Amino acid sequence: MEAYWYLILSAILLSLGIYGLLTRRNMIRMLLSAEIIFNAALLSLLSLASLDASYGPIGGAIAIISISLSAAEVGVIVSIAIMMFRMRGTLDTYELRSFRG
Repeated sequence: MEAYWYLILSAILLSLGIYGLLTRRNMIRMLLSAEIIFNAALLSLLSLASLDASYGPIGGAIAIISISLSAAEVGVIVSIAIMMFRMRGTLDTYELRSFRG
């Protein structure tokens, strides 16, 4: 399969992620939308890295490191979301705007 189709899929995923990020108010759903955007960027990186074989496994190595960092980021954000839910009883971002100190 050519890299062109992967780039089209990446653009579709990117647009779905941006739509979800802009229209959702729940913090967990916004996190999922941000992860979809991140995965779209990784897909485009890997599809473009597969075009030139002279780079070797650098594109895959960068993707693996990025995925592991993303997993750590999700763990931290979910723990913060759990703490906010316990304190406020909601994850609605409009209601959490008054969350001060």
